Amino acid sequence: MKELLKSRPGLLITVVGVGGCGCNTINMLHENNLSSTVNLIAVNTDLAVLNHSPVESKILIGQDLTNGYGAGADPAIGLKAAEESEETLKAAIEGSDIVIITAGFGGGTGTGASPLIAKLARELSISCLAVVTLPFESESKMRMGYALEGIELIKEPAQAYITLSNDLLLKGLGENVGLFSAFKQSNDVLNNLLTALVQMLTQTGHMNVDINDFARILSFEGESVLGVGKAETEEDAFEALEQALNNPLVSVENIDTAQGIIIHICCKKDDIKLSTYDGLVNNVRKKLKHDSALIVAGVSLDPELTTELTILVIASGISTKVLPYNTGASELHESYVGDDLSFITEPEHLAELTNVQSYTDIPSIVRKLQQQRNMI
Repeated sequence: MKELLKSRPGLLITVVGVGGCGCNTINMLHENNLSSTVNLIAVNTDLAVLNHSPVESKILIGQDLTNGYGAGADPAIGLKAAEESEETLKAAIEGSDIVIITAGFGGGTGTGASPLIAKLARELSISCLAVVTLPFESESKMRMGYALEGIELIKEPAQAYITLSNDLLLKGLGENVGLFSAFKQSNDVLNNLLTALVQMLTQTGHMNVDINDFARILSFEGESVLGVGKAETEEDAFEALEQALNNPLVSVENIDTAQGIIIHICCKKDDIKLSTYDGLVNNVRKKLKHDSALIVAGVSLDPELTTELTILVIASGISTKVLPYNTGASELHESYVGDDLSFITEPEHLAELTNVQSYTDIPSIVRKLQQQRNMI
């Protein structure tokens, strides 16, 4: 058994930050000195942004197309840039066990290039998770339309996608928060999520959640939730669980229809009470409508934790009903999607989606914001 463990190849997680927002997140992850099993890649059409990134792996896409000056907030340019550099992108992620794509949607590079990178991961049979942010509503209906179309395109090749909202950030932090402070806190949230996920997959624990568990949970179709809670003492564990389940930036309001759940508890000390462990898992189970939902729980040890416990929750296969929302997509003259992405069924015109009462056609982040506006 010891020889088997010694010869077992290490898990390689590749986190790809695409566009300006994605590269900012990659830079923050680099500052956290993540495990050597994590490969950080910054991808952009903007050479100046890449030059300021401290990560070793940087890919300038579409050099002939944009001359390194960016995509001009046009997802079509971001897509063409990714196509121009497709072989380089494919080589960069090849050999990975998991690819995590992080990007801000609504602009050019992140929105246009991310779906193609997810497609390459699928072609290589690599599990892929996309974590994307949506623009402020004030940044125009066209940007939101681009963002929603980008989500439609990435949710097919990616096994799971998670959306974070800048508008919910504003609501949660208050109107007096500073602009750069708000974006820093948004990046902190994303950084905490990705750090906890990497920690779960790379650290050996008393009860491991391995890559096959992760892939199994991501296999359930629908929207996903990924949240992190921190407890100063073990007695605060249940409050930390609620933090993980109710992250104000994550779009899905509850996990009751989830088909798959991962609960990972990371402890600073070498032990956790059986009653605490059982209570946390049971608390999550009671929130689910379906007894057949798959729950995978894990416990690991990290003496370097700054708090007593960290709890990570991943829920997938969540179905949510659509509420009408005017994205302004009717103002878009045409989709930025070309025939080269015909592997994805191109969505009907986004304006038409707002009148359909079905599941997962429009991200729940949009429905959540609409509900809040209706309450005012």
